[in-house]
Amino acid sequence: MMNQESNIEPQIADTNMAEDSFDSFLRRQLQQSQPYVMDDNFSAQVMAKLPARKKLSPLQERLIIALPVVIITLLILSQFSLLAIAINVWTWLVALNLGSLLKIGLATILLAISTASYWVAKQSRLI
Repeated sequence: MMNQESNIEPQIADTNMAEDSFDSFLRRQLQQSQPYVMDDNFSAQVMAKLPARKKLSPLQERLIIALPVVIITLLILSQFSLLAIAINVWTWLVALNLGSLLKIGLATILLAISTASYWVAKQSRLI
């Protein structure tokens, strides 16, 4: 076996080294320090034989997000007194006058229309 230390020359940092990616630099260093073993595309063949990664349906993706959110929300709500909340909501509703209810309804309708318009524009790729 040849003395590998005689084959290794000190690396001088230059502008070309800065432009190379870390992976190519590491590959060069490993090839210089140890003989490269050819695998005759064995790795590529093994990777090609692996089963394709299954893509989740949009419904499954939404369930993965929504289910923990619902469970956490229910856990948080279970710590509150539902009777106290119901009494506060009823008191608030009784104290509202017709003008306030109309303003809340109008704001809710405007929010719904704005959200629907944004969704349609996003789907049509206008935004």
